[in-house]
Amino acid sequence: MKTSQEQPDNCLLKHAAKGDKQAFGLLYQKYLNEIYRFVYYKTGNEGLSEDLTEETFIRTWERLINSHDDERSINHLRAWLYRTANNLVIDYYRKRKPVQLIEKLTRSKQPLPEEVTESKDISELLMESIKALKPEFQQIIILRFINQLSHDETAAIMKISPGYSRVLQFRALKKLKANLTKRVGQHVQ
Repeated sequence: MKTSQEQPDNCLLKHAAKGDKQAFGLLYQKYLNEIYRFVYYKTGNEGLSEDLTEETFIRTWERLINSHDDERSINHLRAWLYRTANNLVIDYYRKRKPVQLIEKLTRSKQPLPEEVTESKDISELLMESIKALKPEFQQIIILRFINQLSHDETAAIMKISPGYSRVLQFRALKKLKANLTKRVGQHVQ
């Protein structure tokens, strides 16, 4: 059974697949912020997140207009967008890993006093702790708590059962708590 949110999406998808840019624009506006948040929490870089989010929508548009009448059509847009974004992040890190290691070595360990605020420190600490999790834990935390998706929506995006989504969430939160506790202890010393 389709949710009420999926039904209007399907109508817009059909129009977009026929080349209706306005229909795709409405879908773009609807999902832009949540896809951007998802990518941002996976990368921690605003510019990169904007680029990967844009690429997610470009690839979705290309797929729509090239496959509107065949078996490769997009049936669940939200899940498609999240999978595409996640795959782009993975591809980015596969290609860029050596460059990031060099960047980490050249960065100063202490930020300038003017740049530091308490909320920024907390956000960075949380982001570092999330990024330290294994990918499926990162994904469930971001989908459930940052983008506030239901277990059913999260399960569809991750291609798992809603029950396993709950188990995965429990394990991810437990590991995130351990990471935060460890990192808070390092910052206090």
